[in-house]
Amino acid sequence: MTFQQAPLQLCYGGDYTIYSEGTTVPSILLTETTSFEVYTFLLSTEEPSIEELEPSEGGGSDQEWTAACENLTLPHVSLHTSWESLLFEGSIKQQLFYYAISALHFADKQVSGHLVHWNRLLLLWGPPGTGKTSLCRALAQKLAIRMNRRFPRACLLEIHSHSLFSKWFSTSGKLIRKLFDLIQEMLQEDPERLVCVLMDEIESLAASRSAASSSEPTDAMRAVNSLLTGLDRLRHCPNVLLLATTNLTQSVDTAFLDRADVKVYIGPPSLEARCAMLHSSLNELLRVKIVRMTEETDPDVNTMTNSMYQQRVLSLALLADGLSGRSLRRLPLQAHAHVASSSSTVVDSILMDVFMNALEQTIRMELQSLKMMSKG
Repeated sequence: MTFQQAPLQLCYGGDYTIYSEGTTVPSILLTETTSFEVYTFLLSTEEPSIEELEPSEGGGSDQEWTAACENLTLPHVSLHTSWESLLFEGSIKQQLFYYAISALHFADKQVSGHLVHWNRLLLLWGPPGTGKTSLCRALAQKLAIRMNRRFPRACLLEIHSHSLFSKWFSTSGKLIRKLFDLIQEMLQEDPERLVCVLMDEIESLAASRSAASSSEPTDAMRAVNSLLTGLDRLRHCPNVLLLATTNLTQSVDTAFLDRADVKVYIGPPSLEARCAMLHSSLNELLRVKIVRMTEETDPDVNTMTNSMYQQRVLSLALLADGLSGRSLRRLPLQAHAHVASSSSTVVDSILMDVFMNALEQTIRMELQSLKMMSKG
């Protein structure tokens, strides 16, 4: 089998292999019980566009156009392999993926919303740095690939929450209403385009109205009302999936929480996830030769060395308990800088043992910093 167009991607059970023009796909051993699906797709390299809203009537004369959201064509090269690189406890990724598939399937089949209620709204909550936003983006990318027969086109809209709050009284609610007008128009113009809408840190858009200090409707309350109305309007569009994240569930309006079909907690990485993150990071540094396993004069790396390496990774993962996934992914750079500062030069290639020692020191310093900040 030979592909004549490039670049094409093949996905086998979530593992991606890139094939260029004229490349022959390797032979695959098939048996009578073998069953697999092949997904081919082109990765977009287009820069994300900014969707802007016109100034609202009634505001000041110095009002400008509002950058409401960022529009990224999917699948995109910037999100390539993001799904595979994210590591979570249990079957969180599988749960979210099949929720989205089922929700879009129900919409496709025109299941009565009076008898079975769903909003295609997914909420990820948990402490900062645990990968909630990255998971939403990766899920959108995954769906764009896996559902390309139903939706030949797809995009990710990331809402700029901070831009939707205006200094002009009562304007924020109008901007949010205009944003959902824009989204609804996109959905209706192209029913074969899957639109994933990401509302990061949703507490800024859906702040709890019960926490308002005055009985008078504030601009923030009007904004929440507009958001909830907009969400309800999108229920009738079968080609949209809504993704939201928050670090502060207690600050989110209860009506928004009630509209979320699935609420999934994304916590700090487990021991298994920490091991996998450290291992994948070290493998990447080995790949680019920033780190090397042994001295060049060493004849080979035997099984004992590999076993010792695995034990060292496990000890580092145990030590890193309490660090977020985001912090863990930063450790290799910090460790490299630590080695460089010790030698007063940029080291081209570092022995694994030396790098592991630097990683351990970096983890201890990071934990100490967190401890001091929690006291301050």
